[in-house]
Amino acid sequence: MSAAERRLDAISAAGAIIANGLAMRDALPPRQAAELAWTPTGPTVDELEQAIRAARQVHAAPLGRAA
Repeated sequence: MSAAERRLDAISAAGAIIANGLAMRDALPPRQAAELAWTPTGPTVDELEQAIRAARQVHAAPLGRAA
């Protein structure tokens, strides 16, 4: 296997791991996802929850129209 093929395999594997993590995160209620995402130097849990809810509305809207 060439270096280019190994690189593509590594990128593909990383993409699968990231997609799985995002799916797990998106399956959580917004509050729980916000609590897990919170860090002491970042936004508050309430701000994170609001941002998560807003992002989910945009992603759930039909193409071309935000909810």
